[in-house]
This record gives sequence, C-alpha cells and structure tokens, in this order.
Amino acid sequence: MLMAPGLADRPDSAPTSDKLADKSAPMEHFYLQRTMPGQELDLREFTRVMDLAADAAVPTRNTDLPWKQEGPLNIGGRLNCIAIHPDNPNIWYTGASTGGIFRTLDAGESWTPIADDFDYLSIADIVFDPTDSDVMYAATGDPNISGMPHPGNGIYKSTDGGNTWTHLGLEEGVIITKIVINPADPDIIFASAMGLPFAPTTARGVYRSSNGGVTWNLVHFIDEQTGIIDMVSHPANPNVIYAASWTRVRNNQESIITGENCRIWRSSDNGDNWEMLTDGLPDGELCRIGLTMSATDPDKLYAIVISTSFQIEGIYRTSDGGDSWGPVDWDIDQMANAMGGFGWYFGKIHVNPEDDSQISVLGVDLWTTDNSGNDWYMSCPIWWEYLVHADKHDMETLPDGSILLATDGGLYRHPGGMNNTNIYAWEDVDEIPNTQFYHVGLNPFDPDNYTGGAQDNGTTTGNQETWSAWTRDLGGDGFQPYFDNNIEGLRYAAIQNGALRFSDPDGWGGGGWDDFTVGLDEEDRRNWDMPYIPSPHSGEVFYTGTYRMYKMESAPYGVWEPISDDLTDGVIFGDRYHTISTVAESPVQAGVVYAGTTDANVWRSLDDGASWDNITSTLPERYVTNIKASPEDAQTVFVTHSGYKDNDNTAYIHKSTDSGDTWTAVSGDLPDLPINHLEVWNDTTLFIATDVGVYFTENNGDNWQRVGNNMPLIPVFDLEFNVPNMELVAATFSRSMMTFPLDSLIPEPVVDPVGIDELALQLQVYPNPTTNGVWIEGLEQPGLLQVFNAAGQVVQQRQLNGRSFVSLADLPTGTYHLHLQQGDRVRRAQVVRAGQ
Repeated sequence: MLMAPGLADRPDSAPTSDKLADKSAPMEHFYLQRTMPGQELDLREFTRVMDLAADAAVPTRNTDLPWKQEGPLNIGGRLNCIAIHPDNPNIWYTGASTGGIFRTLDAGESWTPIADDFDYLSIADIVFDPTDSDVMYAATGDPNISGMPHPGNGIYKSTDGGNTWTHLGLEEGVIITKIVINPADPDIIFASAMGLPFAPTTARGVYRSSNGGVTWNLVHFIDEQTGIIDMVSHPANPNVIYAASWTRVRNNQESIITGENCRIWRSSDNGDNWEMLTDGLPDGELCRIGLTMSATDPDKLYAIVISTSFQIEGIYRTSDGGDSWGPVDWDIDQMANAMGGFGWYFGKIHVNPEDDSQISVLGVDLWTTDNSGNDWYMSCPIWWEYLVHADKHDMETLPDGSILLATDGGLYRHPGGMNNTNIYAWEDVDEIPNTQFYHVGLNPFDPDNYTGGAQDNGTTTGNQETWSAWTRDLGGDGFQPYFDNNIEGLRYAAIQNGALRFSDPDGWGGGGWDDFTVGLDEEDRRNWDMPYIPSPHSGEVFYTGTYRMYKMESAPYGVWEPISDDLTDGVIFGDRYHTISTVAESPVQAGVVYAGTTDANVWRSLDDGASWDNITSTLPERYVTNIKASPEDAQTVFVTHSGYKDNDNTAYIHKSTDSGDTWTAVSGDLPDLPINHLEVWNDTTLFIATDVGVYFTENNGDNWQRVGNNMPLIPVFDLEFNVPNMELVAATFSRSMMTFPLDSLIPEPVVDPVGIDELALQLQVYPNPTTNGVWIEGLEQPGLLQVFNAAGQVVQQRQLNGRSFVSLADLPTGTYHLHLQQGDRVRRAQVVRAGQ
C-alpha cells in the first residue's frame, strides 16, 4: 500500500493530530501523478501495459549483470499478510504491498523473495491447501485501497511450497482480498474481490471455482461499487462461508468509502445463496468491516466495523454462527483514535486461537483485551517510539504461542503470553529489503553510502555492507536528501508537505536538524513531495517551488524569496491539483531555470526568475514528473509526464534543443509506462525510472532497453549516477535501494593524453570522473590553478591554498587538464566531467 502516516519529524517526538490526519496524503500524491483532474485511471488498461512490460527486452549489452541490493533490511516496509507453514512452524511467508512474497525457513533469521516472476507484486493473502501443505495460493492486489491501489492479476498457485508458481487467472477481480479452500474438497476454492476500484464494475464479489482454479464463477454480487474485503469459512462445515462487503470507488472525481451495503453476509450452501446478517449488527451507512473466527468454537465470530468517521463504530460477536450478534465492550475513551481517522486502511481483528477471550484490534497501534472486552490495553509500544512500526495489517499465532505482526514497517514477533506488562517484548524479525524510497542522495565525501528518503520511514543511510544497520537520520515521510559538495557534513533533507531541514555540524544546531523554510509562505499550496534543488553552480543557492518559484541565496542561513507569480492554472479542482512538481537549473548556464506543474504547465526563465515564459506549447496535458537540463548544451532540456485517461498509457518524454521553444518526442520504442524520473548522462544517453523498472537509451531515444536481469516489475521513483563508483543508483518503491554497474552500459571515458607530461608530478584529485567538481589534496604550498579544455583553452583560473574544491559544474561534460603552478613546479591531472 502507498498510504503512509506522517511520522514524527524526529524519532523521539510525540504525534500531533495533524500527523495522523495526513496519513492518506501519500496515496493521493501518487495517484495524482497518474491522472489529470477530472480523468479516470483505467486499471484494466494498466494491466495490459504491465503485461507488455514483463515481455520487454533487457539490454543487449551485458544482459547477465544483476542489480545489487544495497538495503536497508532493518528499516522495513509495508507487509499486508502472514502465512505459517502448517507442518513446520519455522517456515513463514509474508506478502508485501508492492514487493512480492518473502519466505523464511529459519523463523525469521533469513528471508528470500519467492514470487519475483509474478507480473504483479502486490500481495493480499497467502493460504495453504488444508489437505496438502505443499500446495499454496497467493492473491494479488493491494486490499487497503486508497488513492492509487496497486492492482493485481488474480491468483497464483504453487505445488512445491512456493518455489515455483502458476497463474490461475481471475484477472478481472483486479484486487483479490481473500482465498478460502474447502477442506473436504480442495478443488472448491472461493476468492473475494474488490474489483476495479476506480470505476463501477460487475467484477466484484465472491468467486467460486470447482476445478482447482481453472475456471471461476461469480456467485455473490452486491452492486457495481461494492466488493468483498474479508471472508472466512466454517472448518467443520465448509459449506458455510461469511463475507464482509465494502463500498469503495476512488477516482479523481469522487471518493466513495462508505455505504449502506457495507454488511456481513453468510452462505450455508457452498456459495449458491447468500443472506445479509442483521440481528444485532448496525445498519445505515458504514465503512470497512473485518472478520475473524474462534479456533476453539467456530460458531463464534467477531467483527470490527468502521464508522463513517473512519474510527471504530463497534466490535461485535456471535456465538450462534451469525444468527444473532451482540456488542463487545471497548474502551471508547482510550481507543477513540485507535484507527487514526483512517480505519478503512485497516479493518482487521484477531482472536487468540487458544483463548478466544483475548481479542486484538489492529489499527495505528495494537489494542488487546484479555477478558472479552471488559478491559483493554495497548499491547505494543506506541507507534511514534519506532519500536513497533505504525499501522498493523495482519496478526498470526504460532504453535508455541508466539505472535507475528505485519505492519507498514515490517514484521515483528512477540514471545507469547501477551499482556499489559510485556508490551516491549516485541522484536523485529523481517530483515526484508522492501523499503519504499521516493528519492536518493549521494554524499561526495562518502560515495560508498547511499541516503534515501523513504515513505513512512524518513531519511536513512547505508549500503550493502551495513544493510542490516542503516541509520535513521530524520523522521517523517522522507523525500529528497542533498549533500554540500564543499562543506563536509552539511546536508539537507525533506519531509512531507515541504518541511525542509538542514544539518550543519559547524552551525546553529551543531549537527542537529534545523528549519530550512525561512521565508516560505506557510499558506502556499505545495506538493506532498515539494521539489527543491541546489544550484549546480553554487552550493549556497537553492530553488524550490510551491505554486510559485522561490530562490535562496547564502544557504542554508538565507531567506527564501519568491521569484515568480503563480505558475499553475490557479485553484480549479482543489489545492493539491495545482502545485509545482519539479524544478531544474541548467548546469551549463547559471540562471536558466525550469519549472513543471501538476496541471501540465512547463515554464522557463532565462534571467534567474526575473521573467518567465510558458513553454508548454505542444507538450501533453499531463502531470509533469521531471525536468532535466542538459549537462552539455545550455539550450537542451528534457521533460517527462505521466497521467492517464481510459486507454491512454503513453510513455511521455520530450526533448528540446531551443530551451523549450519546440519539443520532440524521444520515447521511441518504450513500452507504455508511467515515467517517474529522468537522468541525463549526455544528450543522447538517458536513463528513466518507471513503474516497472529502469530503462536507458544510447541513441537519443530511438531505442530503449530495460536495465539489468534481476529487477522485478517494481516501481522506481528516482535515479542517480554515482560516478566515483561508476554505478547507477535506483531508489525503488518496493525493494529498497539498488545499484547497477554503470560501466557495463557506458564505456569508460577515453582521456586524451595530449599535452600531459607523464613524468610530471600528478595532482591528487577525487572523485574522477566527476559530475560537479573535484577535491585537490596534498597542497603543501599555495599555487595558481588553470583548467584547460580539450582544445587547450583556459576555462578557469584561481588561486589555491590548502585542500580545495574545484567546481566544474558550469563546464560542459568532457575531459579537462588541471595545471597547478607552485613556484617553479607544475603539477597536473586529467579530469573527466560526466553528466549530471
């Protein structure tokens, strides 16, 4: 699921009411990128596109090279479900919201992904055949439906414990929430479906297969807006099935999340007929409902009902198989905000299989009663302590009484005997690389580590060597991190809604985090992922955009000043539809600045914001996801868009060689996929991050190839060139941080030796190649530095005294010769400036 809470800015800070209120915003942001206001996203067509991407070619050059998983393993990501092997309690399975299925054979010590061949890696449910523990089924699609749920393509089956899988179909269900297998006849399978949530559809309800999933029939349909979110069956009488219905439609024109058809249903004849259960249950308009059944008395069921205010409406119990229900007492004073105001995201209730008087409610936190509701306590540490992650989605009990808990931040285990005195007994047991990264930043002083902004998990740093010990640098929903090229330790980070921070080891906070928003109008409407960039020409200059552009000089201690009027269309469909989504400055010509908006505008300033030109012209009327100015030519710029009507899944990427006056499509033979980010190596070699991986072109966009041989079909939101290590860094939104050997796709630069005295003393420079500049070490005495281009022209000259940083950011890519005159001695070095 792409829905995230707004975690506290710092790990030790307490929550505020608006932090919980912001929890639906990430999904709204993700969805908005893929639709224009007033347009509906057609997931049926998106399904077709994903299938095409699965068949897309990988690069012809070094196709056997894999992506390297850098981690983190310890930060965690969103897990929807848990399954425990019926014969071996050390074998567990967990399904991720976007990362597939992971399995451990050693009770959580190590994990392996086992479903990377799936076309869709959102997992809602994993179940075993009750007659054969080698046979298991997986339901695809994210059941926790927010602004942009990840779709599925039906059900997969394994006959060898998950080693291999076969697709059984039921694609029309889009989001399959539960699977129930008849223990008396395992060829009879029931599957519940929420269907396509973005439009009314008849493919919602309960499906039945009588031939092991070869064919399916819809046996319980309520209406075109209502699907089935939960389902259980009676183990001793498998003809009895219970289902909870939920009315849910979400597109860019409406969000239906409650309705009078949110009810509990029962079939007593193997699904042929269904009755609505009403005795003792609430009526009127309701929201999501969760079901669970007592393991010791299957005629006893519990239901949690979410209200139209998205909190707990009530908890109900039946002891006669659903004929009548009564309320379970719950502590309304303590648990009034247990759902955080978005209970439609949870709707789960768990009963101890050994003692059905112990009931747990899964929400932002975990609430438990040991005496059927007379007393309740929070049974894990409060979410903002980071000891057990916020947002609980599944809970299972092992044969020894220990408990597994799936959250938005991974999997946790409790040793058992859960009570109000051992709430700190939980331990993190997942070590699964499924962190969802928005952005990546690289430290020029430490190129072996990667810093990412992660949804739900703040800003975090590490690499493969420390992949189980990535550091938590800053809380909140993490976005773009930056590092200063000149001052070691000076860094920047972003939290949701444009909450910018900086850390200066020699500054105000002595290395802590300080506010970086001085001068920004708090009333400005802004993007959830508000873009901000340092100038490639000076680390003291930054740009950002709300609905208008701002500039700061003397960063990080300067003041943001507006340099434009409103660059959007104004507020037509609501604040969130009309913000600046991307900004860029030419690395060749200072003061050439670009901005793109969520409502499809592209703007240019040639005079550092004094005036602005709308250069949208023939560009598509779509959300602007990224603008990148050329590292070689001041007039060349690239722009990407994303957004869908029905049956419009075009991959939009355009190039201009006249500063945006005219545009040419360079999408070539790309599959029709959303493009999230663009990196430019040079004006003919481009890399893009898409919803199904990374693609590159080396011929100006005529032909595109998928990068690597082992990245599943997962969304990637950001890319960076780590030039010192010659690697491509991908911030994935389901498999943490990954790197790929860049020199396998781009030949090593050939340095022209003309004019270099091989016997002369060499300068100590790093990194080399570089994107922005080099550090010069070992200067015992001052000297005059001259930088020559390949034609022998002096393009830069300055006096150096001690360890110095030499910026090449305003120079085109290519080879440069550095000459340092120190008295009668000349020291030299060759430097390659690569693209941004």
